[in-house]
Amino acid sequence: MIKRIVKYGGTNGVAFVFDTSLLYILDLITGINRVYLAFFCYICGSLVSFVLAKRFVFPKGWLQEKPAIEFSAYIFGGIIGAVMTAIIFAVLIEAGINNILTQKIIAGFFSFFTVFLYRNFFVFKK
Repeated sequence: MIKRIVKYGGTNGVAFVFDTSLLYILDLITGINRVYLAFFCYICGSLVSFVLAKRFVFPKGWLQEKPAIEFSAYIFGGIIGAVMTAIIFAVLIEAGINNILTQKIIAGFFSFFTVFLYRNFFVFKK
């Protein structure tokens, strides 16, 4: 389990850099509320995460013969993480913490473990 968490951390590190970079760029060039951007970018990062985690982290699970359902279940985990991220962003903004990187790191810490548990024990269970 620890080995899988470390691998998941590595693949999600790549997804985190992608979604944080996208978040930063969109925050600079658009006037869209950062809470909504954080949600959207987290979903984009989940797409990157899916490709990497399927290849490097999780064994073939009970949904391997149903790729559309497996993908949907994986992305549902991304939606869970995105909602958590958006809520944490909103709470941090309300608390006066407006640094985008600080917001993203704090939100990422909480969503990482929650989403890992969901994906490990539901999406890719044997």
